Amino acid sequence: MASLPSVAVNGNLKLDQEFRKHPTSFLPSERSTNVSYQKSHTVTTLNGSSEPKSLDFREALSMIREGENVESTYYVPVLQECIDKNSASEAKIVHAHIVKTGTHQDLFVSTFLVNVYAKCGNMEIARKVFDNLPKRNVISWTSLMTGYVHSSQPEVAIHVFQEMLEAGAYPTNYTLGIVLNACSSLQSVYLGKQLHAYSIKYQIDFDTSIGNSLCSLYSKCGTLESAVKAFKKIEEKNVISWTAAISACGDNGEAVRGLKFFTEMLSEGIEPNEYTLTSVLSLCCLMLSLDVGTQVHSLSIKLGYELNLPIRNSIMYLYLKCGLINEARELFNGIGAISLVTWNAMIAGHAQIMDLAEDNLSAYQSGTEALNLFLKLNRSGLKPDLFTFSSILTICSSLVALQQGEQIHAQTIKSGFLSDRVVGTALVNMYNKCGSIEKASKAFVEMSTRTLISWTTMIAGFAQHGKTQQALQLFEDMRIAGVRPNQVTFVSVLSACSQAGMVNEALGFFEMMKKDYRIKPVLDHFACLIDMYMRLGSVRRSLCSCQENGSCTK
Repeated sequence: MASLPSVAVNGNLKLDQEFRKHPTSFLPSERSTNVSYQKSHTVTTLNGSSEPKSLDFREALSMIREGENVESTYYVPVLQECIDKNSASEAKIVHAHIVKTGTHQDLFVSTFLVNVYAKCGNMEIARKVFDNLPKRNVISWTSLMTGYVHSSQPEVAIHVFQEMLEAGAYPTNYTLGIVLNACSSLQSVYLGKQLHAYSIKYQIDFDTSIGNSLCSLYSKCGTLESAVKAFKKIEEKNVISWTAAISACGDNGEAVRGLKFFTEMLSEGIEPNEYTLTSVLSLCCLMLSLDVGTQVHSLSIKLGYELNLPIRNSIMYLYLKCGLINEARELFNGIGAISLVTWNAMIAGHAQIMDLAEDNLSAYQSGTEALNLFLKLNRSGLKPDLFTFSSILTICSSLVALQQGEQIHAQTIKSGFLSDRVVGTALVNMYNKCGSIEKASKAFVEMSTRTLISWTTMIAGFAQHGKTQQALQLFEDMRIAGVRPNQVTFVSVLSACSQAGMVNEALGFFEMMKKDYRIKPVLDHFACLIDMYMRLGSVRRSLCSCQENGSCTK
């Protein structure tokens, strides 16, 4: 079989033509046990007889450690316990005994070992065990792929999928679902569509596992209608299906639509889980709907999720977004061991309050409280992550708190988060807002990876500080780098031209925006042109600019 091309940087995988000609192998639905193994309630005793017995993991592990001979059927229940305990170290003890007794030649046991190491996150050993299998089947291939996806190595999972096809093995529905999850992590809609077309050709797109994965893929790639279409195709929707559809709506700003799916789910008699409830509370945050959020919170308590941390974090964040600081603080203080996620929710919530504050004093108080929370977080022994740094730097920007921002900058260097593009962009923005354009430029130059947002932020900073030539040069550098500007980028470019009175250049960029990038002008673009003409004293020209260039659009 011809090889599939590698994932490359842009993720433009193309399915092998041979793959398209063959249907999948046995197609288990998501109701079945997928590629995992059920825990056995029967233990094979040392004398080889089989009798019902409650498995004592410590006793069993002790016998294996002492080197006593056991039947091969004894290993799987013990290894399953290793999975349940997420203990790769104890799995290694069992593995050593398996090798010592020669049981590693048993395909069932060896395949299960791949599954154990993959689920425990030790992909290096999982791969070694896989490579030494006497024979590979679809379960072993899928176990390995699943492990790479769960270990945040989706590109490796795609390569394993390529190897599987080259070896002449064909995927099950569950395997395709895993590969689609890898595509989702890579946001590779190109490959995802090929797999989708394959599932349609062999009439398996109704499968729960495939449909769920397609829904998540299209959602992450920003194509909500395709996500909803994939969801509706699923014949037997489970709680994962409904949650994927609800989350897709939230990810794409369709909160009302997501709530309709939630209502429909309840009417179908499907009980929501913690992930569903968290997704619905996120919709409430988008809508600032405290009433619905309170009802969802009550439902979560009724379903036994009263102490569930993600749900408590979500309702706390909703309270903060709706301005109910005391209620949020009460929830926060009621949590025993406060996790980093909870600290992040509290800090990010205060950032939201600053944006919604009706006066400067309220905004200042919220920002100061967030800085105090950040100090308490540092004293708690927990280490901030990129989300913490991003939120607190945004707060420093709003407070124009340069000194605190510089201290946090030093902490990002010490913590190793300076290379992160989200943190880097937040630093550039903070220095811009605090009036230190030189430090903003230095932070931008030091970024290892620059996104559209980071380019636009730096261009806006130069424009705001009257450095027109630097702004326009950076815009040109961005285009040379292959980064496509958006509406906001052109607002910054036109603003730079406006401040310098560069009429011809401004009109040239305006035409470039419309013709080269097919971006429809909005009110902010016309405002820049009008401001430019007003600065030059040409009132009549400013009034004519909208008529000459088209109607203003909000």
